[in-house]
Amino acid sequence: MNQAKSLDQALAEAFLKADHLPAPLDQRLKVYLGESRALLPELEATYDQLVARIADNVHSSNQVPAVGEILPDFCLTDSEGKLVDLAALLDKCPLVISFNRGPWCDYCGLELHSLARAYPEIVAAGGDVVSIVPETAKYARNLQATRGVPFRVLTDMDLGYALSLGLAFWVGQKIMDMYRGFGIDLAQFQGNGGWFLPIPATLVVGSDGRVKTRFVDPDFRHRMRTEDIVKAVREAAQD
Repeated sequence: MNQAKSLDQALAEAFLKADHLPAPLDQRLKVYLGESRALLPELEATYDQLVARIADNVHSSNQVPAVGEILPDFCLTDSEGKLVDLAALLDKCPLVISFNRGPWCDYCGLELHSLARAYPEIVAAGGDVVSIVPETAKYARNLQATRGVPFRVLTDMDLGYALSLGLAFWVGQKIMDMYRGFGIDLAQFQGNGGWFLPIPATLVVGSDGRVKTRFVDPDFRHRMRTEDIVKAVREAAQD
């Protein structure tokens, strides 16, 4: 138990170290990955294997619209249970859409903190941000609270929308067992026993529904630079 608490504390300190680094998001993620490899070498090595396993499938089956193409509509519930459709969100042109795994993922936490810091700039440019997670409303609210998210978090039940874009994958038995050992129960968080996760893609969409820029990487430890997101929002607002 003491060892577990010590690991939790070390991970929390690693997260704070990376999060407080005065550097772009990609560098903060790199710092956290280095700390995590030292603290959880088996887990990160298993992540490496997972990325190698799904990379080819992601690149071949990726159905995320290319820049200039229309993003398929969605109708999802927010953390308060209210239905939200893409068309309504696009009234606040442009829109940043970030697919995230859940409040338990520190890589998502670093990205969401970075987006939260940039949120005033995005709003000032006339845009908005939503995070899409596969977790139920209870855990979507938990993500908002624990990560200090000032924008809407939408629930993609059973990863239906992510699947339609080719952005969902099965974690595999080894990661399933390791997650359970850490107290991460995706079946509980998501309300199903599929043990699927989304690939944390990021898209900036204009009021015309067309993708202005996008970032899709099968390695969830990589995320779109926040500076690039803000730049894309400003450019889209001027279209």
